[in-house]
Amino acid sequence: MIIGCQSQRFVGHKPSTRWTVSAVALVGVLALAGCEGGTTSTGVPCPSTKAAIGGLEYKLGVGDKVRVTVVGQPELGSEAEVDAGGKIVIALAGEIAAVDRTVSEIQADITARLKSNILVDPRVSVQVAGYRPVTVLGQVRQPGRYPYSFGLDVRGATALAGGLDRRASPERSVVFRPGQTCDAKPDTPLFPGDTIEVLRRGG
Repeated sequence: MIIGCQSQRFVGHKPSTRWTVSAVALVGVLALAGCEGGTTSTGVPCPSTKAAIGGLEYKLGVGDKVRVTVVGQPELGSEAEVDAGGKIVIALAGEIAAVDRTVSEIQADITARLKSNILVDPRVSVQVAGYRPVTVLGQVRQPGRYPYSFGLDVRGATALAGGLDRRASPERSVVFRPGQTCDAKPDTPLFPGDTIEVLRRGG
């Protein structure tokens, strides 16, 4: 996929059918906006709160991965990715709704399914195995999708994207996430699945 005014190649994870049409459309719109200098500051600062990941309260989204372990039943252990329909598929438990739900809620569902299907007293553990990547666009050297890790901020994301190009405004970026578009600084914490556009000088 080619984006940007200089035909920069979009790098990172290869897009798949799991990447929704809306996400593809967002990347296209932002790429065109970047070429025309059309994306500007929103006037709304991003919150400084770090993503609550790694704990039981983190809510899953499309592209997140979970690891399921059943004590004493290693053959039932597996990893699953939340698909575009917001579900995961687990052996003997079938499809489980996952989007906007915590791992503890999913764990309870899987336990109930296994108990009703095959096991007398299943002990199930569900953990997040991987987070949705972030997308970095705008005035960076290698726009693309990059792995998310706890504590990632705008500065770290732009470093993953090869650093800022000569037209970038180092202190000015816009973050797009569901239900929120906001102005970011280099130390603004990011969430799994965020899209960051680094603005050009004067943008």
